[in-house]
Amino acid sequence: MKKIRHPSRAAKCASSHGLQAHSRVLLGLATLWGVPGTSAAVGLGEGFDLAALTNLGIDPQVSEYFRSAARFREGVHVVGLRVNGTPLGLVDARFDYQGQLCFTQALLTKAGLVTPSRVLREGISPDQACHDFVGEYPATMVRLRPSSDEVTLVVPTQSLRAPEWEAGNFSQGGAAAIFNYDVLGFDTHSRSGPSRFVSAYTEAGFNLGNWIVRSRQFYVSDNGRTRTEQVDAYAQRDIATLQSTFQAGQISSNNPIFGGVQLTGLQFFPDGQQRTGAGNSEVVVEGLAQSQSRVEVRQSGALIHTTLVPEGPFRLTGLPLLNSTSDLDVSVIDVRGAKRSFVVPAASFRGGAPIAPGYYFSLGKVRETTIDTRDSESPVVAMGSGTWGLGQHSSLGFGLLGTDEYQSAGGTLSSVFFHQMTVGMRHNLSRDSQDGVGGARSTLTVGSPLFANVDFSLSASTQSRGYREVLEAGQASRGYDLDARFKRQYTAGLSWADPLMGGFSLSFTRSSQFDGQSTDHLFASWNKTLKGVDVALIADAQVGGARPRRPDPALGGRRDERLDADSSLRLQVTVPLGGNRRVSSYVSRRGDRLDAGTALSEQVNDYVNYEVGVDRDVNEREQSVRGRVDVLPLYTRVSLGVNRDPSATNYSGQLQGGIVAHEHGVTFSPYAVQDTFGIVSVGDIGAAKVSTPQGPVWTDFSGQAVIPGLQAYGNNHVQVQTQSLPKRVDLKNGTKVLAAGRGSVNILNFDVVKVRRLLLEAQDEQGRPLPQGAAVFGEDNNFVTSVVGEGMIFLSNIDGPQTLRVSLPDSASCLLQVNPEQAPDDDQLFETAPAVCHAR
Repeated sequence: MKKIRHPSRAAKCASSHGLQAHSRVLLGLATLWGVPGTSAAVGLGEGFDLAALTNLGIDPQVSEYFRSAARFREGVHVVGLRVNGTPLGLVDARFDYQGQLCFTQALLTKAGLVTPSRVLREGISPDQACHDFVGEYPATMVRLRPSSDEVTLVVPTQSLRAPEWEAGNFSQGGAAAIFNYDVLGFDTHSRSGPSRFVSAYTEAGFNLGNWIVRSRQFYVSDNGRTRTEQVDAYAQRDIATLQSTFQAGQISSNNPIFGGVQLTGLQFFPDGQQRTGAGNSEVVVEGLAQSQSRVEVRQSGALIHTTLVPEGPFRLTGLPLLNSTSDLDVSVIDVRGAKRSFVVPAASFRGGAPIAPGYYFSLGKVRETTIDTRDSESPVVAMGSGTWGLGQHSSLGFGLLGTDEYQSAGGTLSSVFFHQMTVGMRHNLSRDSQDGVGGARSTLTVGSPLFANVDFSLSASTQSRGYREVLEAGQASRGYDLDARFKRQYTAGLSWADPLMGGFSLSFTRSSQFDGQSTDHLFASWNKTLKGVDVALIADAQVGGARPRRPDPALGGRRDERLDADSSLRLQVTVPLGGNRRVSSYVSRRGDRLDAGTALSEQVNDYVNYEVGVDRDVNEREQSVRGRVDVLPLYTRVSLGVNRDPSATNYSGQLQGGIVAHEHGVTFSPYAVQDTFGIVSVGDIGAAKVSTPQGPVWTDFSGQAVIPGLQAYGNNHVQVQTQSLPKRVDLKNGTKVLAAGRGSVNILNFDVVKVRRLLLEAQDEQGRPLPQGAAVFGEDNNFVTSVVGEGMIFLSNIDGPQTLRVSLPDSASCLLQVNPEQAPDDDQLFETAPAVCHAR
């Protein structure tokens, strides 16, 4: 008996049959192209053997249709849609008689695109009209792949629709409390004594009526010295009439013209910069860890991220940026406490937090944790700016910032040339009345693909000695040395991917200070796969002083005079061993130190992966061993590691996840819960795997799981993986699409059907199998099934005891009494049982 697991399976089968027939036509045409000895037809079917087409049962007129390339047949087809690299699921796409895509209103809505003003062809109804999208946005690239039933669109960003603020187009409301945790710990035992470090990042809050209330903080304990850092604590809500977001509390200003400031106050900003959550920014931090280390990332003086990284190259993404205008200070701290720092300039990641057109306004008092206020009170800051579009490819912004003794003005201009090259400029002026100085800062960014598979980005920032950020105002008069600030800052990035040469990336940062010191940071990598073997070469070099962006109050206003000067070169080869198992070997040189090592790693399943390795200091002839295991026990994430060398043994661990308290109980999540989230239930089935926009989750004992994050004002696909369900459980609908408003708590229920199947081994009273083909009837003489060979009777759905009548060939009949066991096994597709048919 056939079991349909997914409601769209039948549709997929039908689509597959159509695709196979379509492929056979294309294959036949390709085979017959240019057959020797054939006469070319004039016009129609030129290049095809028309007689052979006719013999194969193919209408010769299709040769003209497929003569130039494979294409979709005219009509409506269910295809997979991908826009700017993001898969959006299935959509009904209409194609004209030439196989060209018709941009219907349904397609534009699914793709999240602006509706063009002009219509190419009118339809029977407005929904079937073809809009002139390519004519209005000529940079659009449409790739049709009929062989895989897929349509890929690459569109300019200005053609993407703004969030759908209209009431009724998305879910709203709901109530739930959340708690996110990320606990990191090191415990080192060495000859010099024990050392212990623990940090805990927690986020607590609730959603109620589209209001978002959050408090984020760090707790750090370093060898008994403890401290806490409050990142922010605020209440937030979107205001549909203004198409803006309101925040109040301990906030970080996100004005795109001025540097980020930690305030206690309020702000308005247009929806866009935090459209999918601050943690989804596209900013990337890359580096090289010489041993197992923890990485700390700070912005505007606040610790925004910390994590454990294994020995080797690391890449951090999805950082929870506070704003798009403040640099990132990155510190890599190994198990022995050695610290290496570098700066990721804000100019290099402006594209990671795009500026949304609209108005920004912030008002509040500077938080004392970000400025030294021993001799004065924290200033009250007001800042506002506006960004306006100039045509389809440019935008202009202007803003003002002021306190009692400090004023600043700035402007931005960004544009897209040739539909590919992006150019952005920002210029700021400042006046510090307390120190009696004024100055300017300018930033220029350029990014563009040079040609196929090659992209580059450049940025340059410069500021005069008298320029001050609001947090630096009045510092010189209080004895602080501000010459450690940067004078000029340059960044360059290049990436190249080639099928023969492999992939290459390069990032370079140079910063020079007013005191004459300079810092250069270079990170380059090359990787190539040769017959399944991955080869990578990584270079990480830094020369110059690693100093704080502002004078450190902990040093009494003096700058940190420590210097870093090192470079690393690493060659790594990874060989697959079958399945998800692989072995990696490396050779690394850092300064005069030469290391080599080998590690075995394996992704055992969805829940467990591990790595064990051995490293050797070639010069000192010292050897160390290490091991790490990452476990995902469905509702949290755990990472444990150990590293032992001749001088010390280090243990490390990390625990991450989230907890949601909602109207149906308390549910745990292996991922941090974001501003917009939901609860999904799959009946009362536990351990069912559900695909969400943030990754797979599993239902708990009550059949519930957390959807940790949903894109606000966009379509979100949530799908139950049917192979994770018990064999006797079916779904009425395995996929749901949800449009969620920011701050909403969404409840999704997947209805399940539990089907009990029974295979009877039926015999008559003399022990002979019932004859094949005998009809089986149930209540009210309804036909149920027939007997197959060896007296087998298959009952596709039985929910309790029942009596069946079997019609025998000699016009006689007998009765079967069916009494299934009380507790069926959910993991069995069907049950088997003997049965005796008693003569009537």
